[in-house]
Amino acid sequence: MPSILYHLLLALLAVDQPAEAAPAGPQPTRGTAIIAAGQPFDVGRTVVLWNDDQGFDGYQTRCIDQTGGCCDFDSPRYGTRKGINKRTLAELQDVVSQFVLHFDGCVNSRSCFKSMHNRTRPGGGSGCGLSAHFMIDTDGTIYQTLDLVERAYHAEQENSISVGVEICNRGRYNPNEMHKLPAEWRTRPRRIVVINGARYDAYDFRPEQYESVVALTRTLLRIFPKMKPEVPEENGEVILDTLENPLAFSGIVGHLHVDLDKQKWDPGALDWKRILRALQGFVFPVQIRGFSEVPRTRDELLGARKAAFYGSEERATGFFPLAPGRLWHSGVHLRARSGAPVVAPTRGRLVAARRAERNGSSTSFVLIRHEVEVEGHVIVFFSLLAHLALPPPAANNPVPWMQELMQPARGADRALLASGTVTLLDERVETGDLLGYVGHVNRGAEQGPEVHFEIFTEDKLPGNLDKGFRYLDASADGPIARRAPLVSLLDKNGDAQVTQEELTAVFHGTDQSKRQALRRAVIRHRHEWGDRNDLREFIGLRELSALSEADRKRLYAMAIAPYLFWNDALSEHAGLPKDQIVYSYNPLTFLLTLAARATHVDIPWPREILSDAGMEPRRLSLVPLRDWTEPPATLPAELKLPPLIGRDLGPKRRDQIPLIELESTDHR
Repeated sequence: MPSILYHLLLALLAVDQPAEAAPAGPQPTRGTAIIAAGQPFDVGRTVVLWNDDQGFDGYQTRCIDQTGGCCDFDSPRYGTRKGINKRTLAELQDVVSQFVLHFDGCVNSRSCFKSMHNRTRPGGGSGCGLSAHFMIDTDGTIYQTLDLVERAYHAEQENSISVGVEICNRGRYNPNEMHKLPAEWRTRPRRIVVINGARYDAYDFRPEQYESVVALTRTLLRIFPKMKPEVPEENGEVILDTLENPLAFSGIVGHLHVDLDKQKWDPGALDWKRILRALQGFVFPVQIRGFSEVPRTRDELLGARKAAFYGSEERATGFFPLAPGRLWHSGVHLRARSGAPVVAPTRGRLVAARRAERNGSSTSFVLIRHEVEVEGHVIVFFSLLAHLALPPPAANNPVPWMQELMQPARGADRALLASGTVTLLDERVETGDLLGYVGHVNRGAEQGPEVHFEIFTEDKLPGNLDKGFRYLDASADGPIARRAPLVSLLDKNGDAQVTQEELTAVFHGTDQSKRQALRRAVIRHRHEWGDRNDLREFIGLRELSALSEADRKRLYAMAIAPYLFWNDALSEHAGLPKDQIVYSYNPLTFLLTLAARATHVDIPWPREILSDAGMEPRRLSLVPLRDWTEPPATLPAELKLPPLIGRDLGPKRRDQIPLIELESTDHR
């Protein structure tokens, strides 16, 4: 990761500079951060900067190993963006609205860089060489050749408003040149594409490259507010023709979309819908078996549903919607490796966070406000991810939203977060952005690494989107559930109590109808971790009257007090109801349902067995405190998972990348 010295130098570089100042870069590093106006932004993939000893320097003014023509004089391969007077991030953000994707027509990024750098500039210009801000090699390594503040020469009239990337891909399939290519090109998949009316037999991209394209795009969307997570579409299909007015589009485009001469066809066989799924769809906060993204086809959704529910219900605790003692539990617990990444389920604004621990359990969390459009309806919902492990605010912190807090003006936010206080924020996060890591819980039967995940809304889902859900109004129940149909599903012996053993029996038992009913339940209730659930009210509950006051206080101190985060200030800041009454969903059901509806897929749900009815309050004379205090006889084993999808293996040395020069394939 970048060193502290590296970030100090970047902070100095962020100071306003005159437009004519000579370009300066950060200290060489092979980390995971890209550079925009001298500031680092983490991508989560291997990045090699232009002045690293293994990098490719777009600032050098002479050709590479070549003389003659334009190579006999110095010539910059970049220019100044229109509208940039000072080299600041704010001015850059006000200008950039596009990300232009190219394939390079080469077989590795070393060959691509030489081809661009030595090329005679088209259009009769006097300069020498072309450029792109990024190159992505066949192994997924991201090379940055210029600070994003520069105007790279890659996409004609779009250069001032865009960031450009050359993705390593030969482009057109030509069996006659196969003997010149590395062996992997013999088995690389191909697709037939029609672009601007011409048909091409073209090479597809490698999974590692898709991973890097998506990671880089997510980061750029976070940096540039004017750039939207959209590609040119019409009636749900990607447009593969030149746009009538390319400058008017804000989002992700190919060279084919912006070339007014209609001679360019890159990025060729790129799977645009794969990019869109990653940017506009939903992802699981942690990897669940083989799934990181929530799928968009019926068969894959059914497979993901089975894996997700198994992953959240295999434990002995943390079920939705109740905890032992009939206390509300608004989310599910997801198992994962200790320290595994936790990511944003979809794009939104991170509105609050806390970094804290109590009695060996993480009380750290992030709260995100999401606003997505499905079937013509705008849905606002909140996701809460708790029991996180958050690294301390520092120069080398890899978590993007925490990196933002390292700005000099954010000292107050850093201090609040360091003190363990709920910190009100407004940080943009993209789908799949790193939020933190899997933390630990040490409380009764809950032991080991896990993430608490919940989703709630202020209102019911609009239109027909609530199909598959069953709403129960428990807004008058307080911190303990009093809904007869809900309690009766879990209460095995008829004592109106719900113990840990009874919860486990339902979720691990043979009666699937009960589990399915609970998975589809939507509970309107007062959130259990809001300050409306105060100690005075809790110890006065009739249901707890059989416990001593000391034990009631003890239960509150374990089950509620450490996790309280919601107060009036948060309601005002995030647009949440002040009475703290919300609709809580099983978050896995919610994501799977929205993913299905967004792609017009119908996944079946069983018949209802829940009704919305009240229950007379009854004394819980046998509230078992041991469910909250006594660890299990045997601790759960560390979760074993396959390697994460798209694992990055790191870059090669430049001398390990063969220089193979071939004819260009990016023209018709």
